[in-house]
Amino acid sequence: MAPITDTIGFLRCDAARATRAFLDWQGGIQAKRGVTLVESRPQGDLGEVLQALLPLTSVERRRYLFVPTHSEWVTFWDNGHEGTDAFSAVSHLAEVLACDALRMTYVPEEGGGDRLPATVMEIFAPHKTDFLNILRAVSASFDGSKWAFSADGEVQPFEDVARYSERSIKKRFTGPLLETYLKALGIAAFDEGFYKTGEGSAVLLEKQGPIAPASRTFGLARG
Repeated sequence: MAPITDTIGFLRCDAARATRAFLDWQGGIQAKRGVTLVESRPQGDLGEVLQALLPLTSVERRRYLFVPTHSEWVTFWDNGHEGTDAFSAVSHLAEVLACDALRMTYVPEEGGGDRLPATVMEIFAPHKTDFLNILRAVSASFDGSKWAFSADGEVQPFEDVARYSERSIKKRFTGPLLETYLKALGIAAFDEGFYKTGEGSAVLLEKQGPIAPASRTFGLARG
């Protein structure tokens, strides 16, 4: 389902609270341009639910999806043509809801097609930190010519910081290591069974009304 699944946002709260906070935040903003957000309940397994985000759009995101999990976390996705913009939504909602939040990105080096490989974890606090409300950020990414690694903020107890000294930059933060970190937080992001999609538990919010003139539609990526 890439690029939808390249990036996922997580909020440590229930889906109803997250959805309501998002509507309270975006509803007034969108109403000023004659756009309303309409709620629906997509059905099926995770892949079928994610298809409710199609088509993907550039310039302006038109659909937002909240999917609860078999844990205390709820996930956030949108229909951006290059993947979900989880940073804007979950960092803001973390403060509004006074809850922890997280953004993960994983694009593997093999099979990613034209998408640049990256492994990213950002943890957001419910309060301001030294930089916005980012508590911890670790990433290894390729910009098309070289790999770069960064680790900023408060080191978490589950981190294997010795890995960050690897000679190979891309090996400092890998998909398996990201998976280990997420599991330490109670998130089984790479396990489809972790996501709760039955009985209309997922919530789709779709914009109805004017759309940005330059917006284009896209399908899924092809690796």
